[in-house]
Amino acid sequence: MGKIEKVEALAQKGKADKLIKFTRDTDKQVVLAAVRALGDLAGNEDALNALVGMMEHEDAGVRKEVVTAIGKSNGSYVKTQLMYCVGHEKDAQVLQAAKEALANRKE
Repeated sequence: MGKIEKVEALAQKGKADKLIKFTRDTDKQVVLAAVRALGDLAGNEDALNALVGMMEHEDAGVRKEVVTAIGKSNGSYVKTQLMYCVGHEKDAQVLQAAKEALANRKE
């Protein structure tokens, strides 16, 4: 079983703690899969905290996926993080993803 398949299996089981480890993988596709999986665990505080910690990731593609994943969660903390991103992000695609995440919030 490859790493992406492992990520998918952990996501189905809701294993945020183990998914977080994959966010530090050297393979960008594995990192992106882990970010998406953590975003699907919107009610998990550890998953959300891990994603927020990745908002400053060096790769813009990862940051874009992170803000999209964070946008699946609710609460004032999430809104604050997305607003911070809108105010400070330099990459146009990440900025657009953050704006869309804010616009699509269910609060």
